[in-house]
Amino acid sequence: MYHKTLLASALALFLAPSLQAAGLLEVYQDAVKQDAELAVERARLEVSRTQVKQADSYLLPQINASGTFSHIDASNMTDKVSNTNVTLSAQQALFNGEAWFGKSAAKAAFSAVEAGYLNAEQNLLLRVSEAYFNVLRAEDNLRSSEAEEQAIKRQLDQAQEQYDVGLISITNVLEARAAYDGARAARIGTEAALMISYENLEQITGERYEKIDTLNADLPVVAPLPNNRQAWVDQALTASLALKAARAGLKAAEEGLKSKRSKHLPTMALFAEYSNDSDLPNQLKSSDGYDRTVFGITANVEIYGGGLTSASIREGSAALEEARANEELAKRQVLQQTRSLFTQVSTDVLAVQARELAIQSSESALEATRTGYEVGTRNIVDVLNAERALWGARRDYDAARYNYIINQLRLKRVAGSLVVKDLQELNGWLVKAKN
Repeated sequence: MYHKTLLASALALFLAPSLQAAGLLEVYQDAVKQDAELAVERARLEVSRTQVKQADSYLLPQINASGTFSHIDASNMTDKVSNTNVTLSAQQALFNGEAWFGKSAAKAAFSAVEAGYLNAEQNLLLRVSEAYFNVLRAEDNLRSSEAEEQAIKRQLDQAQEQYDVGLISITNVLEARAAYDGARAARIGTEAALMISYENLEQITGERYEKIDTLNADLPVVAPLPNNRQAWVDQALTASLALKAARAGLKAAEEGLKSKRSKHLPTMALFAEYSNDSDLPNQLKSSDGYDRTVFGITANVEIYGGGLTSASIREGSAALEEARANEELAKRQVLQQTRSLFTQVSTDVLAVQARELAIQSSESALEATRTGYEVGTRNIVDVLNAERALWGARRDYDAARYNYIINQLRLKRVAGSLVVKDLQELNGWLVKAKN
C-alpha cells in the first residue's frame, strides 16, 4: 500500500505542470524547444533535404550485383551439377534531361522550404512576444479594473452614508450601485481574460508560468528607424522570407515543368557488366567463355507512353501558373503589410503621447468633478462618469504601449529583419516579477 501511494505521488508530481516566473527571453527559449509549429517546419525541412539527395542519385553511378544458384540434372549428364552465377553491372547517365531538371527543381523546392522554416522562426519570435505582452496587457487591465471597482465602491459607500443622513436621494445611491455592479462585472471579465492569456502562452511554450516580468514605465516610444516608409518597403521586397519562399517556389515550378517536358527527350547512359558461371560442365558453357564482360552506351526514347507525359506536362504548366500567382500574391501582401504597419507604428507613437496627456486631463477632470459634487454643483453620475473616464484613459494608455511594441515587431517581421536581438532589447526594459 505504501509503495502504491508513493508511486502515485511521484507520478502526480511528475505530471503536474511546472509553475515559474520568467522574462521574455526565458519564455522564448522554452518556446524554441516546445513549439509544435516550429517542429513541423523543422521536420518539413529535413524531408526536403532528403528529396534533394534523392534527386541527385539519378545522376550518379548506379551499381548492382546479382547472383543465382541452380541445380542441373540433364539426360546427357552422368552427374548432377550445381551452378553459381554472379553478375556485376554499373550504369552512369550521360544525358537525362528529366533527372537533371528534377535535381534543379528539388534544390529550388528546398530553398522554398528553408525560407519557410526561417520565416517560421521569425513567426515564433513574434508569436511569443504577442502572447507575452498580451499577458501583461491582461494583467494591467485587471489591476485597472480592480482599482476602478474599489474607487467606485468607495463612492457607493460615501453615497450610502450621505443618503442615510438625508443629504442625497436614493437615486444617487442606485446610480452608484449600478456603476459598482458594472465595474465588478468588468473585473470578473478581466480575470478570465488573464487566465486565457496565460493559457495562450502555455500553448506555445508547453510551460506554465506563475508570473512574468513586467514592462518598465520608462520604455522609450520612438518612431520606426529608419523613419521612412519607402525604405521599409525596399527592405521588405529584398529580405521578406515569405516572399523569398514564394520566389523559390516559382523557381521550383519552372524547373519541374522543364523536367516533365524532358521526358520526350532521349536518354543516354554508359553501362558495363561482368558475369561469371562456375561449376558448369564443358558441354553447357557458352562459346564466349567462362567469364563475360560487356560495356557500351545505351539510348532510350519514349515513343508513346499512353499520354502520361503529355498529362504530366499539363500538370506542370498549371503548377507553374499557381506558383506565379502565389509569388504575385506574396509580393502584394508584403507591400500592403509593410506600408500599413509603418503607418500604424508611427500612429502608435502619437497615440501613446496622446493617451498620456488624456490621463492627466482625466485626473484633473475627476478632481474638479469631485469638488463640484462636494459643493453641490455636480451630481453622483458626473463623479462616476469621471471615475470611469480616468480608468478608461489609463487602460487606453497601457493598450497603446503594448500596441506600439507588437506592431513594431510585426513591421520588422514582414520586412524580414526580426531577430532574437530585438527580444533581448525588449527584455532589458522588463522589471523582474516579485515573488
